[in-house]
Amino acid sequence: MSTSITKIGIIQNAPLPGDFSVNLRAIVQGYRECLDHGADIVIAPAAALCGVEPHNLVTRRSYINQTKAALESLSRELGSAPLLLAAYTLTIGDDELYIGMVGDGDEDTDPWMQRDRSIQLVPYLLEKDSVTELENCGGVSISGCKLYVDTNDEELLPADDYDIIVRMPCTPWYAGSAKADEEVRSWEATMSGSTVVCCRAVGSVGGNIYGGGSGIYSSTGETLQRLPFFESAAKVADLTRPAVARKLPQEEELICSALERGIRDNVRNNGFTGVCIPMAHENAALLAVLCIEALGISNVSGISFDADNKLAETLGISCFTAVLDDVQKAATAALGGEESSALQKRLQTAISMTHAESRGMMLCSPLSRRQIMLGDFCMYGESGGHLAPLGNLYDVDIYLLSVYLKEKYSHVFGALAEPPHGTTNRIIHELADRNTPPSALLNAENNYLFKENDVRLIQRKLLAAALKRTQLPIILHVDNPIEQLSFPVTHRLND
Repeated sequence: MSTSITKIGIIQNAPLPGDFSVNLRAIVQGYRECLDHGADIVIAPAAALCGVEPHNLVTRRSYINQTKAALESLSRELGSAPLLLAAYTLTIGDDELYIGMVGDGDEDTDPWMQRDRSIQLVPYLLEKDSVTELENCGGVSISGCKLYVDTNDEELLPADDYDIIVRMPCTPWYAGSAKADEEVRSWEATMSGSTVVCCRAVGSVGGNIYGGGSGIYSSTGETLQRLPFFESAAKVADLTRPAVARKLPQEEELICSALERGIRDNVRNNGFTGVCIPMAHENAALLAVLCIEALGISNVSGISFDADNKLAETLGISCFTAVLDDVQKAATAALGGEESSALQKRLQTAISMTHAESRGMMLCSPLSRRQIMLGDFCMYGESGGHLAPLGNLYDVDIYLLSVYLKEKYSHVFGALAEPPHGTTNRIIHELADRNTPPSALLNAENNYLFKENDVRLIQRKLLAAALKRTQLPIILHVDNPIEQLSFPVTHRLND
């Protein structure tokens, strides 16, 4: 298809929920960079202005006012090229909630606010001093070109012919999504004969990580432009130039970058100065390396209770050695002389948390997914902390990341052995990730055949650990589906 739009600019920013002033400045900066490179149109991620996952804010009338004001302010900053983005809005019943539509009453008692409400992304076309709301999954004509604008992430081609298909999904990143997204967008471009633009935000909110990697694909399915993963950027693609081969980063590199981004954003967004890591845990080396890569060596410290600071010395980080003798003796006396390993772990966590917070640091829990799902931790013990960066990783994932990072940190990891618990991890994956009924794992016709004793034992542990999993810190999600870590699986394990 011929098109008068030959240069498309993409802004890939890291929007903060509700921080309109910071987000607006980032968009304006990226827009001007694209304009300097001759962009005919600029596309920003969905929620680039209001921030990803602002759902608890959208129901507030002040948020609606701020969204409208920010859109109008942004339009005044624009030059010759129009800007496409989206923003969250609130609908009440069949009526969209605009400014002035509700009364002056309290938001909790306002009759409008008590009606059925839903939150959705609405695309907007911004031109100089002009803001136009667009229909989602609909078309718009810009500079004589027909554009199809969609904020969903579905494999669904538009019914009509368009020059450019613009996708602005607001879905979190997960391992394998980069390759899948490239394949889907390339297929869309080939099948429709249109240029396809997929613009995604970067950053992290809580446990969800947004990966960026925005791309522009030619009508023949070739990648014309791809922005970096997990970094803010602004680039322009020239549709008249031939595509250059662009290889995706390997999966271990993407997972490491995702975890580093999640650690960095959680530290920054919550006002911490750095992180503190329990050095005695088996996953401490990988966790410490990821934190160093994310924050720098000066912002990472360790805490130890066994006077063995060899790992901390190897990494070059500071380490506080705590002494438990007096506290443990008093606690044992309070229990009538009974010694308890669980009590010792809880005391260690209490001291670690106090030490970290007194220095303005975030305490990281080193638990893996296997340990979390089976409950192989002491409640208020190893699970204590502000963030569990490795909580979505099985033992094999931790092993592969350690192998990947060993090239740079060979003095830290040393000899790496194949991970244990292979059968256990696969059974957990089938039960908790793939929703496979336990009885199906015992079927001889199934590709995964396990011993009944192993399946039933893990089934009982998953059930018994459901309550313990509700007391976990924030977990960085790098796998799909992301809701299974904290969501009780009891209702799917009763056969």
